[in-house]
Amino acid sequence: MAEATVWTVNKILNWTQQYFRGKGVDNPRLDAEILLCDILGCRRLDLFLRLQEDLDQSVLDRYHEVVVRRARREPVAYILGRKAFLKWDFKVTPDVLIPRPETELLVENIVRCVTGKSLTQLEKEAFWRKKAAETRALAEKAVAAARERLPEETDPDKARFLVQEVTDCQAAAEEAAARGTGREGELAGHALRVLDVGTGSGAIVLSLLALLPEATGTAVDLSPAALAVARENGVRLGVAERVEWLHSDLCAALPAERRYDVIVSNPPYIPARDMASLQPEVRREPVLALAGGDDGLDVYRRLLRQLPAFLAADGLVALEVGQGEGRAVASFCRRVGLAETAVCPDFAGIDRMVFAARAGTRFAPAVAALRKDAEKDEGQARE
Repeated sequence: MAEATVWTVNKILNWTQQYFRGKGVDNPRLDAEILLCDILGCRRLDLFLRLQEDLDQSVLDRYHEVVVRRARREPVAYILGRKAFLKWDFKVTPDVLIPRPETELLVENIVRCVTGKSLTQLEKEAFWRKKAAETRALAEKAVAAARERLPEETDPDKARFLVQEVTDCQAAAEEAAARGTGREGELAGHALRVLDVGTGSGAIVLSLLALLPEATGTAVDLSPAALAVARENGVRLGVAERVEWLHSDLCAALPAERRYDVIVSNPPYIPARDMASLQPEVRREPVLALAGGDDGLDVYRRLLRQLPAFLAADGLVALEVGQGEGRAVASFCRRVGLAETAVCPDFAGIDRMVFAARAGTRFAPAVAALRKDAEKDEGQARE
């Protein structure tokens, strides 16, 4: 009787890598590792320390199931049920578009326009606000403890020490409170109203609300199933109470009196001629979130006819666009009165975002700065 094969972590990864490669899967080793990590409940770094570990049958059975799904070109994100976006994990299902790294850039640039700061700077400020609150709480606790002991202290020297401790701790608490209030004050000017048109998983609007604690949002989508996923993500990120969900075809269902400081959208933008040549994984994503009509620009035309009525007089528009569509979409923006525009590239240097504002308004200088940066990058790329 043949001896049963013993599958170690390293052996199963090597086998899966070759199997995926034969099925035309991009990044076969990476996908094999990610799927196995999910089943083992470990990080990829930990996986490398377990390469010689034997895998039991229950793990092999579960791994076999996900490997078959991936070999059929189902996206890893749908298999896992989640996708990392910025510093959060978002639930994803076949009802929503899988968030891309390029869209992270869209969020980062919106934050830059709104705050004048990078995401790194905002995270540092959030860290120090948290530290200030912790310091204040500890100092106030020490004050209370010292005051409680003071009436019972009969030794004059110890009594003087306690009095000094109260004084010092009160000063520390006041200083911490001042530091925290100062940084909160910096964000107080960002009590923005954000509209996300075609929200999908909610990655854009929810990330913005998480990064801008004073902001509120409205997220619209034509798909009720997508809205259900986005709602769950709102709860996961702890911002559900600051976002309104609306079933709508673009802006059609928005109350006429609504005005938003920031309107953002990552609409369908793939031209009809390119739909059939998409990777098998992309074709698994909802057509509603991909197909942009004959030239990929149908939704932009519709959206930019509706959008100005809901944009605050000094508001900002931020749009993700497909390859080669940036200048056309920027032109659409200018035709509807958003004279200040910028077309910005993604990580690969491909035009991927359009920002627009009315001339002379509060976001116009930020949009102009984005345009200058993009032009500078383009010039350097040509050299």
